[in-house]
Amino acid sequence: MTKTKTKKTFKDTLRKVVSSTRRTAVSKTKTNKTTTAASSSQKAIPLAKDLYIDYPKNNEKVYCGHYCFRLGSPSNISWLKISINGGAWQDCRFANGYWWFDWWNFTTGNFYAEAYGCVNGKEVKTAKRKFKVVI
Repeated sequence: MTKTKTKKTFKDTLRKVVSSTRRTAVSKTKTNKTTTAASSSQKAIPLAKDLYIDYPKNNEKVYCGHYCFRLGSPSNISWLKISINGGAWQDCRFANGYWWFDWWNFTTGNFYAEAYGCVNGKEVKTAKRKFKVVI
């Protein structure tokens, strides 16, 4: 009688382990598919420590119909782009030790800008810089 109980207990334990393993494998597979789909559609770009937006300052008010963003870095920048309110990335120009972007024909409102570029051979971006336009 003891042997029969041992066999049932062993079989029950084996079923529980197999069942648990299958559930874990299925949940890991679902998680990996979701992660892969998300990462393939949008590449994660690390935030830069040595790339910055000089002007406008955070929460600064801009008062005119033309504005020139000034961006910089103490490191070697190969190229630099800027996006305003999540719009298209637009090329910046290099002059006098800084990167510049001329912005025209904008309206009154709240905005944010972020820069994206290649610093020391690595693609990085800045955190969002908030500012306000008052015309």
